[in-house]
Amino acid sequence: MRALESERDFGAWLLDIGEKKSGSTIQLPLQCYPSIQDPIHQLYSVIDFSSVTPQELKDRAVLTVNNERSMEINNKVSEFMPGNETVYKAVDMIMSEDPQDQLTFPEEFLNSLTTTGLPPYELKLKIGCIIMLLRKLAPSKGLCNGTRLIITKLQQNIIQAKSIDGTETFSFPKSL
Repeated sequence: MRALESERDFGAWLLDIGEKKSGSTIQLPLQCYPSIQDPIHQLYSVIDFSSVTPQELKDRAVLTVNNERSMEINNKVSEFMPGNETVYKAVDMIMSEDPQDQLTFPEEFLNSLTTTGLPPYELKLKIGCIIMLLRKLAPSKGLCNGTRLIITKLQQNIIQAKSIDGTETFSFPKSL
């Protein structure tokens, strides 16, 4: 009975603190505070990208709520990786006979859009980056929406990648 009474008192004391009715203050230990370190830094800065295996990377991912944030994270992770960056740019244009449409949607505006299911206007890649397919290309070979691959070679119009388990290599035109 006595234990129940002390628990009730303790609960009331906590509520008073939460509602700022009590003059008491509580100092929590540092391990109770959330880490303010950047999650990208936590996941990728300790990796030696020159010797890491695909299996070590395949379980690492950062989920985001929109494409803009996803591209920011991808670009930050890319900074940790060695090697030169290759930039692929999309070609955006209005397919309309009406000249007014050309004025309504200038190329700069089209380049700023990040549409779900499509790559961004400016795609920055390095050899060793993990990429994800956004389309079903060859389901019989395992090339489906969501398949993750590792880039092995970057050319002007072709991106070569291998499956994350390293069993098969594929080449893709940059327009995919």
